[in-house]
Amino acid sequence: MPLDRAVTLRNAEKLIRQGKVDAAIAEFVRIVEDQPQDWAAKNTLGDLYLRAGQTDKAVQQYAEIATNFADEGAVAKAGALYKKILKLKPDHEHSLLQLADILGPQKLYADARAHLNTLIELRKAKGDVRGALQAKIRLGSLDPEDYDGRMQAVNARIEMRDVGGALSDLKDIAGELVEKAVIAKRSRRCAKPPS
Repeated sequence: MPLDRAVTLRNAEKLIRQGKVDAAIAEFVRIVEDQPQDWAAKNTLGDLYLRAGQTDKAVQQYAEIATNFADEGAVAKAGALYKKILKLKPDHEHSLLQLADILGPQKLYADARAHLNTLIELRKAKGDVRGALQAKIRLGSLDPEDYDGRMQAVNARIEMRDVGGALSDLKDIAGELVEKAVIAKRSRRCAKPPS
């Protein structure tokens, strides 16, 4: 028998008002199973899980919604949800990584770096050397003007034995620096008064 969404939603809201959170969760699970793309229902389900002390299940709901928002290009909404997740679980690696990916293109480099540095430390603490190196590479790719960071990414690639990637990055960095030097030299020549 198909789910009557309106009736189920009214029943769930009634259960919430009565303080029957577990029963309300069961109703919202039915709604979400019937319509998996109903992000508002998923968010409410996450909130109910949180009220019931089921943080991991709440985080799972929020992460699914955030991923969908990011895929649809609604990065502000996705970012807000990833921040919500990190308040609940500061060690949630996926959210740290995704939030850095959202902040980087907005040139919010300090915030993006902070999330990636947290991720690096978490991975180091778990003994995930390769994962920490991958995060360092990502950190180095945030800001194209951060040559120190980019060189740290090159070193991380070398530690991972990705010589081809390291050489490619070095060539890019060298080419950019040569181009900047040429432009600076031209600017100085044009700025000199004629003798």
